[in-house]
Amino acid sequence: MRRAISFILFGCVLLWPGLSTSPAAGAEVPQEGAVWTAIIPDAFPRNVYVWHLLADGSYREDGRNAVTGVAVQLTLSGQWTRDGAGMTLRQQDEPFVFVGSILGHLYIGTLYHRGRAISRFCAAEGEAAPTQCDAETTS
Repeated sequence: MRRAISFILFGCVLLWPGLSTSPAAGAEVPQEGAVWTAIIPDAFPRNVYVWHLLADGSYREDGRNAVTGVAVQLTLSGQWTRDGAGMTLRQQDEPFVFVGSILGHLYIGTLYHRGRAISRFCAAEGEAAPTQCDAETTS
């Protein structure tokens, strides 16, 4: 019973309208920023991506080969927004958008390219990439 009440209270906190955050206000992200490390198994299975989120709503993305560590792209940039547990990252100058939810120290969701879903993704808070991105990871 206590577990059910805790779950309901947690859900209320996530859905409470006044708790929506804006990156411009610096909520949820310290001034120095936050780091998320992602895998995109369906579209880019050999790569690992690191997102450096800044409190001003911008982010930088670096990608590398998971085995060799060699960079697979130049540093990309974009904007991120957060609304409750939901977070969206939009790349600047590229038609990629990450739409997902934060569950503890995981950010999981769908990668879109030109408005079309192309892959699921999973990101872990910090410098270490998740090892898998499936129902076990996301449930």
